[in-house]
Amino acid sequence: MLCQRCHKNLATVRYAEVVSGKVRELPLCQDCLAKRQEEAGAGFELSGPVPASRTGSPAAKTPRPRARAVRACPSCEMHVGKVLDTGRVQCPACYEAFKAEIEPMLAGLHGGIEHCGKSPRMNDHRARKSIELQTKRALLRTAIEMEHYEEAATLRDAIQRLESELENGAAFQGSRHG
Repeated sequence: MLCQRCHKNLATVRYAEVVSGKVRELPLCQDCLAKRQEEAGAGFELSGPVPASRTGSPAAKTPRPRARAVRACPSCEMHVGKVLDTGRVQCPACYEAFKAEIEPMLAGLHGGIEHCGKSPRMNDHRARKSIELQTKRALLRTAIEMEHYEEAATLRDAIQRLESELENGAAFQGSRHG
């Protein structure tokens, strides 16, 4: 789904406002969310948990239970409290020793705990088509949820055209290099 403010970027955040008892949701991109937060003014903040970061967020500054601070890595003797406060480990053994505490922190920072690898290099045209395809798929899901079936059918057809363009482009590139 496209950002409802700039209509250029893919929306990655659902921003919700409650005004006079009515909830208004806006799908926004990260840039527009940052601008929206600046405009909101003092006294307002976004709801939801803030993942701990290396720079130290409010979530990272909350006091830790005493039992956690006592545990230490068997290899480097770094305490779990320091790992959670700083967001950094000292040695590879720390990952295993503090796995239960580190995994949620990594998931909050990186959106997952497994490395998925790099995407293959694509030319600009192919990359743009791929991004457009992802956007149209997100719009299709939204149209179906909102029961806008005519719009969903149009999006489905556009997705099929984009997929065939990407397939034909890959076959063309393969024959050119082969």
